[in-house]
Amino acid sequence: MITIRLAHTIPVNPLGVMPVLTEAQVFAGFQRKIRRPQDFVPAIAECSVLADEAGVVKREVTFKPTGSSSHPHVAIEVCTELPPHRVDFEMDNGSTVLNIISAGSSGEPTDLYVTYVFAWKHPDLEVGSAAYNEAEAGHKKVAKMAVESSIATTRNLVAAGEIQ
Repeated sequence: MITIRLAHTIPVNPLGVMPVLTEAQVFAGFQRKIRRPQDFVPAIAECSVLADEAGVVKREVTFKPTGSSSHPHVAIEVCTELPPHRVDFEMDNGSTVLNIISAGSSGEPTDLYVTYVFAWKHPDLEVGSAAYNEAEAGHKKVAKMAVESSIATTRNLVAAGEIQ
C-alpha cells in the first residue's frame, strides 16, 4: 500500500491581517472544526457526530464529489484533541491528518504557525505512475486549501464573536 505524505504550514498572523489570533483561539477553531468541518473545509459537504467523549470524537464525514466521480465519499473518522497544540484525525482507511499549532522564533505569543500533516493511504497506486503523480498533485492542492480555509474561518469566527 502506498502512502502519500505531505505537510503544509502557514503563518497564523501575517502582517496586517486582522484580527490577530491567539493560540487559544486557533485551538478553539480546531475543536469547532472537529464537530463542524463543513464550515472550515470546502471539500466537506456534511458531518454527523457519532460519539463525543473526553476529547475524542467519532464522526461520519461526507466529502463532495470530485474529479471523475459523481458520488460523494463518506468516511468514518476519529478525532482526538491534544490541547493546547494539536488535533489528530484518523480515517477508517488508515489515512491520518495532524493539525498542529507551533510558536514562531520571535517568542511573541501571536507569532504562530499552523501545520497540517497528511498521510493519505492509496492501495491502488504505484509510486511514479501517472495516477500517483495526479493524486499527489491533488493532495498538495487540498493540503494548502485545508490549512488556509481553516485559519480564515477561525479568523472570521473570532471577528464575529463566536470564538473568544
